[in-house]
This record gives sequence, C-alpha cells and structure tokens, in this order.
Amino acid sequence: MADYLQAEGYEVRAPHMKTDVRPLMQRWNEQVARGAEGLGGNDIIIAHSLGCFLALRLLEGGHIKEPIRKVLLVSGFFDAPNDSASKFFEPEPNWQSIRTLSTEFICIGSSDDAIVTPDRTRRLAHKLDAKLIMLADKGHFLGSRGMATFPEILELID
Repeated sequence: MADYLQAEGYEVRAPHMKTDVRPLMQRWNEQVARGAEGLGGNDIIIAHSLGCFLALRLLEGGHIKEPIRKVLLVSGFFDAPNDSASKFFEPEPNWQSIRTLSTEFICIGSSDDAIVTPDRTRRLAHKLDAKLIMLADKGHFLGSRGMATFPEILELID
C-alpha cells in the first residue's frame, strides 16, 4: 500500500515497528509519535490491527495539534483480546478527545476475521461515531490471505 501510494505522489510515513525492543508498547508509541510530527489539515492516518490502537493513543496523546482529514482503521479494536494483554489496553482511550482530531473516522472489518472479530471492530466504530464498513471474506486483511491490493482503501482516500 505504501509503495503504491508513493508512486501515486502521496507522501507516506510507514514506520517499521520493531518487536525486539522492550517495553514494546511504550517504544512503539514513541516511534509513532515521532513519525506523526507535523500531521494535520489534509492528512490521513491508515492503520491496521494493533496499529489502530497505536493510532488512537497517538490521537489522544497531544502529538497532533490540528484535526486531520480522515482516519481509516482496518481490523481495529481498543480492547484486550484476553486477560494477559489487558495491561497494554488500559486505560480505555479518551474518545471525546480523539473524536475532535479528525473530521472523519472509518472502521473497516471483515466478516470472517478470526484475529480481530467483527464485533470488536463494530464496538470501535460505535465508540468513535465512525462509519463502519464490513467486507465479506477478507480475513484479517493480510497479504498471505491474498490481500496484495486493497481497492476499497484507495477509494476512501480520495
């Protein structure tokens, strides 16, 4: 996606999230915050899976100073998938603060996503007052599942 958008003339910031650093979530939050410097106005955030939660933390963290145009969250969630992961997802995001930082939120899920189940994406859309798009049989939107392209995202960018 990043390569395609760059070839189309978009400026793309796509941080590579290292998994060998600890504490993991703190480092990822710091890395995402550094990459978000100067975002605002006509910018768009696109995030997938755990990246959606990082995007929520970015939005509530004061790193973005003016509202951005759009936030697209694919297989997004805000809650822990199990008790052992709950410490990473506390406290619950500040929805009121987050909603002020974009003019449009869109949550995209798949009817057969076994990693982030459709109900979790629906709950996220509800919390954000976001438009919800549920696609059929896309799984977790992974390249290994045939998601080499994602035309639905490209339509939502313009």
